[in-house]
Amino acid sequence: SLKLFTIFGITIKVHITFILLPALVGFMLLAEGPLVVLRGIIFTFIIFGFVTCHELSHSLVAKRFNVEVKDITLLPIGGVASMQGIPEEPKEEFLIAIAGPLFNLVMAALLFYPVYLIIGEGLRGMSFMNVVEEGFSSWKSTLLYIFWINPILAIFNLLPAFPMDGGRALRAYLAHRLGISKATGIAVALGHAFALLFGFIGLMSRWIILIVIAFFVYIAASQEERQIDLKMALKDYKVKDILNEEFISLSPDTPLSEALEMSLRASQYNYPVVKDENLLGLLSIQDLLSTIHRFGKDRKVNEVMSKKVITAKLDESLASVYNKMIKNNTKVVVILEDNNLKGLITLEDIARIYSIESYKT
Repeated sequence: SLKLFTIFGITIKVHITFILLPALVGFMLLAEGPLVVLRGIIFTFIIFGFVTCHELSHSLVAKRFNVEVKDITLLPIGGVASMQGIPEEPKEEFLIAIAGPLFNLVMAALLFYPVYLIIGEGLRGMSFMNVVEEGFSSWKSTLLYIFWINPILAIFNLLPAFPMDGGRALRAYLAHRLGISKATGIAVALGHAFALLFGFIGLMSRWIILIVIAFFVYIAASQEERQIDLKMALKDYKVKDILNEEFISLSPDTPLSEALEMSLRASQYNYPVVKDENLLGLLSIQDLLSTIHRFGKDRKVNEVMSKKVITAKLDESLASVYNKMIKNNTKVVVILEDNNLKGLITLEDIARIYSIESYKT
């Protein structure tokens, strides 16, 4: 993805495949003349301006509820806001979910009167059928397209199917009554049903973009279901329930050659770096091998180790530890108790517990 700009502390990116969309629109309209191609491409960029604002609306409400938003990425099929988890309170998720469609409805209301005056053909001239019939044949019809895209985006996103906004709002509503697990199951089932419907319509009409959206909806809904299943599986476990206190730590003065020999005899992939019982950093096997490959074995551990270490306590839930892993993009969390090193929890430990709980179910 390519960075465009940063606003409200949120980075706006565009995926490299996005450049295919204006090219595809231009190719599809090529036979209708250069002006029609120009209008179609301008319309495409305006759509994604609205999509960016739609995702920003979600993101700003999410930040209001202390949900970290890393970035927004524009894809050929829409925008995706990268949020670090969802709020625990269903009401907060509901408000985040409806913020995007509300922006589109407000924008449609703001555009209505100016477009009405410019079109100058009364309400009949504002109808969606005029858009369908005239396409991009004139600047007025293009303006109608721009007006109608906001109500269409709002209605489409409010479909009660996960992972669309309507599905998230539905889950939040049902979670009050059924709990997050059952609510997610219902929203995901609807998401799968709508995905199959989109795929069928796309195949029958040879509308490729709808087939791509169907695939995305189905996969995203399935991933969300697995995420919730994982969190439910982890919620009853604490760190101390699964922590293996047998681990190897390294001194900051240990040569990389010695660390390499030690790693060959151990099944450990991350090594706490400790001096006088104080945790200084963490050395991963990837960093160890990469440094040896580039610079040889003569360096010492303290020159290679990462000083950014994510920690947790013995009484923390595994769900909390997993959230820390996601938020900090790490596969290992160091366990401390009263500043004493107790061990490591890795993503493999999380996966093992999830597998056990899934097997029980």
